[in-house]
Amino acid sequence: MKLNVFDMENKKVEEFELDDKILDVKVKDDLLHNVLLAYLNNQHIGSAHTKTRGEVSGGGRKPWRQKGTGRARHGSIRSPIWKGGGVTFGPRAHKVRYKVNKIENKKALQAILAKRVKTNDIILLNEFSLTENKTKTAATILNRFIADNQKTLLILEKTDSSVIRPVKNIKWLKITKASEVNVYDLFIYNKILITKNAVEKLLARFN
Repeated sequence: MKLNVFDMENKKVEEFELDDKILDVKVKDDLLHNVLLAYLNNQHIGSAHTKTRGEVSGGGRKPWRQKGTGRARHGSIRSPIWKGGGVTFGPRAHKVRYKVNKIENKKALQAILAKRVKTNDIILLNEFSLTENKTKTAATILNRFIADNQKTLLILEKTDSSVIRPVKNIKWLKITKASEVNVYDLFIYNKILITKNAVEKLLARFN
């Protein structure tokens, strides 16, 4: 399959030959679901944490004597029924990691890439460079390819400050490297801009 390659002016300059074997991959929806679910769960910090009655400070002595006061008996102010006491069955800090087999992850990445190519959601650029280190300049160039500020993923072979700084204020754009692209990125964004060198590096991950 041949893909058109465009320059920064959105003019076709050449064609890129994509091996049909890359597009001819079949995986079950369950695999994509599992990979996406694992990615989202692994992004969860899991830092919510409450103290039990054994962790709350104070409460070393009995608040008042057992009998004779007319009040209910209590053994500690750290009891969960006291204000400022411990919490019963509250959230505890934990980190749950979901592991995905490397081969399965690679197949899922290849499958979602093939799908985005077939639906014409990928725009191939010969390069991505800016003449000025300004957000306005970057937005002007991107709007030649992207309409209505759609959520866009920009994939480069490598990133540096001259590219990152002008585009970091564009809310609908995410920039990443070909070596760090994941299934979630290719799935969630409406349009994908990728340079020719980045495509070659991304395809090398399937070998």
